[in-house]
Amino acid sequence: MDNKKQSTEQNESIEENLVQDLKKSLEDTINETKSILDDLEQTVETTIKDESISDATKKMVDSVKSDIKNSVVEKSKETINTIETKKAINNFEEE
Repeated sequence: MDNKKQSTEQNESIEENLVQDLKKSLEDTINETKSILDDLEQTVETTIKDESISDATKKMVDSVKSDIKNSVVEKSKETINTIETKKAINNFEEE
């Protein structure tokens, strides 16, 4: 195996590991954020007796959760497309 191909494979492996680490970190952050939002919602429901405030808080929390989910899905697709494009370019250059 020539040095260029071996170097490319090592770089891809490192990049894949970094992507997996970032993905795991993002998932952990999202889960922690969701937990904080759930706790906030629960706290408001139990401490504030005004139902309109409780309902408004629940709507806001649900909206934030939805925004986070949609943003993550969109950005994940963009990242995957970027990685796949880069791999295709590297493979083409090797040929």
